[in-house]
Amino acid sequence: MTGSILLVASLTCSAQTPSEEDNIRSLRSISNLALIARDIASFAASLSDDFVVVVGNGSFLSRDAYIAVFAKDFEYPHSVRFERIVDSIELSSALPIAAEHGHWIGHLPDGRAIFSGTYLAMWRKSEKTWKLRSELFVCLTCEDAPSCDAYRKRYSPLMK
Repeated sequence: MTGSILLVASLTCSAQTPSEEDNIRSLRSISNLALIARDIASFAASLSDDFVVVVGNGSFLSRDAYIAVFAKDFEYPHSVRFERIVDSIELSSALPIAAEHGHWIGHLPDGRAIFSGTYLAMWRKSEKTWKLRSELFVCLTCEDAPSCDAYRKRYSPLMK
């Protein structure tokens, strides 16, 4: 009987405490909301100081360059808005890191999805919180010819 009570108490306590996976999912949600709100400071807050990214066309960007791309996009009301959808999170048993696997969608302001693909993100836990260390995005589809052409032209200089 005592073992059953301890098990129930243990399950109740763990249900009330957010897991590391829940924390990462929450931080991803905050980052997505920052993109929708065009809040560059909140978006940047999720990135570690040494963050790096490979964007959907294969271009490598530093943290500052990545933030600059979004800051510039935020200036235009008709720019594509990106959303990252978490499919799974795996916590490392060896290091304070986690792998987030998911898919992403780029929406026009009217809500149409025009770009989509897959991504992998590495999260690293500091003393205070989880931060994104790196991301790899792969663009797999483009549904709007003018947007696809503009995307290729915009990023082609970065691909050299």
